[in-house]
Amino acid sequence: MYLSSLTSNSSIYFKNCSELDSYYEAIQMDVTITGYYAFLINSKMKTTYGCIYKNDFNPFDVAKNMLKYNGDYERQGQFEVIAVLEANIKYVFVITTSFPNRTGNFSIEGSGQSYIGFSRILNTSSVVQTVYASKLTTNSSTYSRRCSSSNSYYEAIQVNVRRSGLYTFFSQSNINTYGSIYKDYFNPSYPNENRLVYDDESCQEHQFTFTIALETSITYILIVTSFYSNKTGAFSIFVSGPDSAHLKNISKCLHYNYEMNICQR
Repeated sequence: MYLSSLTSNSSIYFKNCSELDSYYEAIQMDVTITGYYAFLINSKMKTTYGCIYKNDFNPFDVAKNMLKYNGDYERQGQFEVIAVLEANIKYVFVITTSFPNRTGNFSIEGSGQSYIGFSRILNTSSVVQTVYASKLTTNSSTYSRRCSSSNSYYEAIQVNVRRSGLYTFFSQSNINTYGSIYKDYFNPSYPNENRLVYDDESCQEHQFTFTIALETSITYILIVTSFYSNKTGAFSIFVSGPDSAHLKNISKCLHYNYEMNICQR
């Protein structure tokens, strides 16, 4: 049995594709016999959420190493997570809530093939989120993203970070967004040049997300466009990481010679 509570002094993180911050607690677990283990969570906070990670939990890359998760979806204050755990492997159980600023007591009752060692991980990191809002219009710059004669509206956003580390980007919009990030510069005539990572719809509702290591000494260019040609609409970009990020629209500052029949694969 493990007893604890989330308080206003607990660390903060953001679940994948979520703009809502949540308090969390990370608990290391150790078992001596490989087998099935069940964890019954009781909480008075309601909407409690639990995840098991193998080896390590990184609040700046919450999808990495995730083994199992479950939550109090019916708001009854109780749920169960079942997983196969290996002997002598480090696991981390993360307790959080689905809504921000929720605090309260919780308990984890574990059962399985062997005794389960629980120990709270101290000095966990809090995540900072930066929000950027804009829109694609018929006055936005255009480029040919997929080597076709049709163009897509895009916005170029300069990204600088105050602290090196992992940063997660995701979008929210009524249009099907497509995001990519470049190192140093973006050349719309050659959209694969200097591109570090891109994504289309890893979040729900056809929204993009990716996690990438950024350095303070480097300027990055985030390109926000639509998956389909000639689509316009408002969008928001959420950036979560160890510190705030500075985002600036530089679309009108890009100078280039662009021919529609030139495209680098």
